[in-house]
Amino acid sequence: MNLVVIVKHINVPAIRLFTLRAVGHNANKVMIMVGLSANISMLFRELPLLERFAAARAAGFLTVEIQNPYEHPAATLTSAARAADVQVILINAPLGEDPGTFGTACLPRPTAMFRAQLARAAEYAHSLGTRMVNVLAGRTAPADRPGALRRLTDNLALAAELLGEANARPLLEVINPVNAPEYCVADFESAAAILDASDSRAGLQFDVYHAAMLGLDPAQAFTRQLPRIRHVQFADNPHRHEPGTGSLDFTNIFATIRGSGYDGWVGAEYHPLATTTAGLRWMREHGWT
Repeated sequence: MNLVVIVKHINVPAIRLFTLRAVGHNANKVMIMVGLSANISMLFRELPLLERFAAARAAGFLTVEIQNPYEHPAATLTSAARAADVQVILINAPLGEDPGTFGTACLPRPTAMFRAQLARAAEYAHSLGTRMVNVLAGRTAPADRPGALRRLTDNLALAAELLGEANARPLLEVINPVNAPEYCVADFESAAAILDASDSRAGLQFDVYHAAMLGLDPAQAFTRQLPRIRHVQFADNPHRHEPGTGSLDFTNIFATIRGSGYDGWVGAEYHPLATTTAGLRWMREHGWT
């Protein structure tokens, strides 16, 4: 099978996306080469956060993600990203006073407090040019889960409204109950129901590692959830290190994503087994460089 490369131009600095269209017997098959990003809250931790932008760029990443950007002023982060010629594509919304809650969107808190958190996220998203904000749901006791799901649905709609003013959209992430006991959204069925009932601008942040920890085949789970997915992250299972250190078939996982028509980013969000750069062989092995 021969491939013709068609460049898909988008008006975002430091990002290259290509459309691969097959010719011959499979002329109608289109494969999207998605962008690869580095979560610099977990990668390049050998360096201070402000130095990780340049380290990511030197390693071949054109885009980055930050879980907690709020330890530095937005303008300082923006300057560091621009100096390194990388785009910040994703940040998390503030986690609240207790990060151990894994977010606040489902908690019974005054709306004004949640609005204030979203306003801060919108400020950073606007400065950084970030288009996606992970609004973590938070933990809830089983007895309060029905109410928590209603609050989460409403708060995602509010997040879509407020983040939309900064040209960003909220994402909802499924987190497995081993790493986050009593997390409000611990399965994809619940996430789908919430997103279907909330604002259409809200999307799913699909994590390969969490899917595997739920006992699912990540490639199959990705395919089932594809219509809702707006961002993808990955790590190997079970220890959340880089691809090739665990049990997951990343050749199949990446091929499934590339062949699906998904045209967003795929984020490396894992704990490096040693130093970050020593563990980047997977980029070459799986065709990212």
